[in-house]
Amino acid sequence: MLIRALVLVLLVAGVEVSAETPLPFGVRVQSVESLERHHSNVVFDTDLLASANIAEQALRAMEQRLGPYHPDLAPALVETADLLLAIGDIEAAEQYLDQALHNARVNNGLYGDQQLPILRGLLDLFLLSGDREGFEERAAYQLRLLGAGLPPFEAGELQAATEFFDVSLDALLDASWEGRDRDVLRLHDRFESMTEQVCADSSVADTWCQPFTFRLGRFYYLLEYKLDVLVDDPRFERGFSDPGWQSLDREPRLEALQRRLFIRGEQVFERLLSLQPDNHDAVSALADWHWFYKKRDQATKLYQRACAAEPKRFKTAGPLPEYPRLSYKLAFRDVPVPVELSTTVTERGQPRDLDLAAVDPEAEGLPGSLRRALRRMVFRPAFANCQDSVESILEMELFYLP
Repeated sequence: MLIRALVLVLLVAGVEVSAETPLPFGVRVQSVESLERHHSNVVFDTDLLASANIAEQALRAMEQRLGPYHPDLAPALVETADLLLAIGDIEAAEQYLDQALHNARVNNGLYGDQQLPILRGLLDLFLLSGDREGFEERAAYQLRLLGAGLPPFEAGELQAATEFFDVSLDALLDASWEGRDRDVLRLHDRFESMTEQVCADSSVADTWCQPFTFRLGRFYYLLEYKLDVLVDDPRFERGFSDPGWQSLDREPRLEALQRRLFIRGEQVFERLLSLQPDNHDAVSALADWHWFYKKRDQATKLYQRACAAEPKRFKTAGPLPEYPRLSYKLAFRDVPVPVELSTTVTERGQPRDLDLAAVDPEAEGLPGSLRRALRRMVFRPAFANCQDSVESILEMELFYLP
């Protein structure tokens, strides 16, 4: 797989969006550098088949001798699961790890730390098998086990929170949100609240404010793409909207959140920048947000500031958002098809003269939706001497999922 390759993910699921809504980089296009290792890269070792069979027989004998809940069973269950996973028997490995997790809960309590390495094994297994629902369920359990995202914060809890939010966002990328208003808002509120608390906590803010801010920023880009404000007349809302959402004591509807999205995003990126004024990534994130919303004057000033820190990056254009990038977990999707792209990006960030070609000459013809998707994207222009935006040629090696 090419190091500098990008992945173009074309999915038909999702809600209808306005023609004026830009297509964020990462909803359908993303960098391979941000992807998890794909399960097809794993090589199983069939030479371990005999060892796995012996381990299973020894495990059954131990269960008969000690009983199904003896604490000594947990390590044996994990060892057997590892051997079965090594030979490619993912289903049996999952069963043994689930049994080991239950054993740990019985012997060490519902919140015993002995569950953590077993959970890690299950999470890695679900990545390997491409089971997103299983991964999401275990990631949520891991977060509850480590503190449910509530202060005081520890590194393990914060890492578990980022893992949970990543898979939750991944699940929302290609799913229809119809009828899921409450679920999406509940995730947003939890995400936003934890980000605020982490960035306000001096003991963890330096290390963790950016990871949480960037994940919340990805959520905001996703909200902008997924949602369309359909109702503007308050009289219509009173007559036809769900009565459960009319109370002022309830959280605003998703459409109301979208109306305030630019200001919310600006605030969270500015908060990160206030904590880390010299952080190139934070400056770039705020600049991308402004440029995405066509606030070009303010974005240009910020780009000039970011360019002073990393001038090489601005010699060519880039698709937005570059900071933070949205991304799919490739482990939960099919193997992508490589494509070569060449386009001219104007000084205003508009793609022109798109040229697409399949890397594999025997590949089927490229879908028209691929070109349309690229035309709907927003690009950051190149900058000459970190001052003036200029036209430039952008060449990428892409992957798309047919």
